[in-house]
Amino acid sequence: MPIDSLWIFEMERHKTDYQIKQILKYNRDGSPDKQSARHQNLMRMTKELQERGYSKRWDIHKLSKKEVHKLVRDWRDKGLNHKTIANRMADVRWLASKIGREAHIPSNRDVGIGLRKNAENHGLNKAQRLTKDHLSKMDERMQLVNQLKAEFGLRETEALKFQHSVATSHTEGFIYLKYSWCKGGRERLIQVNTEAQKAILSKVRDFQLKNNDKSMIPAGVKYKTYKNLVQAKSTEIGIKGHAFRHHWAQQRFEQVSNGLKAPIAGGTPYAELTDEAKQHWDNAAKIVNSELGHGQGREDITATYIGQK
Repeated sequence: MPIDSLWIFEMERHKTDYQIKQILKYNRDGSPDKQSARHQNLMRMTKELQERGYSKRWDIHKLSKKEVHKLVRDWRDKGLNHKTIANRMADVRWLASKIGREAHIPSNRDVGIGLRKNAENHGLNKAQRLTKDHLSKMDERMQLVNQLKAEFGLRETEALKFQHSVATSHTEGFIYLKYSWCKGGRERLIQVNTEAQKAILSKVRDFQLKNNDKSMIPAGVKYKTYKNLVQAKSTEIGIKGHAFRHHWAQQRFEQVSNGLKAPIAGGTPYAELTDEAKQHWDNAAKIVNSELGHGQGREDITATYIGQK
């Protein structure tokens, strides 16, 4: 076979590799060290896709959300830390910018690794317990909203839109969160397994029946107006963001992990656990991820609640 034909054959056999090398050759952004690291990451990416069944003749200009989700899941399964995954995503995004595929690349949050600037906060425990002192400074409606958040790990919007008759009408022993209440429309079930949870549900039922309410938002008041009132009161009495949700996640993790304490709350680091304990950890993290409503592939966000692997 003539030399030219051999070159064409080789180029086609390694089409993806060749394309990336050409893009790197004509786009020398950053320092030599950065260029070298980018080259390694992108060539590693093509190898990983090829191992996933992608042909060596696959066209890099078809790079899209599907491929990125597969890559991030593989990186997470290999135990790569948040910073490493974020750095690799930065190089994927750089590549996409050079081939006009920026609009086809999901955000870091969409692939479950959050924002890079939040990586430093992964070791910070944001959990906060709802106290009698908090409750004493609220009216009955706000008390119930915050008790729903604390007992079930609900987001504020989910607690505000909570309708007892709907939430308890599906599977016995669980509450059902309707898609229109939930972030991203991800409806879900949360197990009811404590007397405190049952007591709050009874209080919410009685309150909504007494007031003829279909949610925790007062009749005649707009959702945004009441949400602003709740948030203002929370700030006033020292309740921070998802603090109750963080506390619930850590308690739930311990409950379903055969007694393992969440790493972020002082539990044993994942790497130091026995193989059996690691299996309990993995199963518990999946349950907590599902009940928090984070969705498949967003385990890294759940890690801010219970701690990293």
